[in-house]
Amino acid sequence: MFIAYVVVNILLAAGMAWCGFAEFTLFDGIPAQMAKAGVPVSWMPWLATVKVVAMVGVVVGFGVPVIGTAAAVGVALYFVGAIVRHVSAHDPNVGGAIFFLVLACAALTLRVATSSAFGLGVLSG
Repeated sequence: MFIAYVVVNILLAAGMAWCGFAEFTLFDGIPAQMAKAGVPVSWMPWLATVKVVAMVGVVVGFGVPVIGTAAAVGVALYFVGAIVRHVSAHDPNVGGAIFFLVLACAALTLRVATSSAFGLGVLSG
C-alpha cells in the first residue's frame, strides 16, 4: 500500500506541476479551453500559483503529513470548484477536472490508509 501511496502522490504532484506550467505559460490551447469554462485569462496566473503551491504541499507531505493531507484536501476542493465552473458554463470539457479530483481523493485515501497501517499519523507533524 505504501508504494501506491508514493506513486499516486507523485502523479498528483506531477499533474499539478504540469497544470501550473501550462497556465503560467498559456500553453497551446489552454486559454481557449479556460474561456469555454468562462475563466478569464487574467485568472490564469492565480490558478497556476494555486497548483504550484498544491504541488509543493504534496511533496512536502512526504515528510510532514499534515501538509500533505491539507494539500490533498485543497486539490480535491479546487477541482470540485472546477467541475462546478465547467458544468455551469455548459462546457463538456470536464474530464481533466474529474481526473484530478479522483487522483486527489485517491492520494488522500492512501495517505489515511498508509498512516494507519504504518502508524505514521495523518495529521501528525
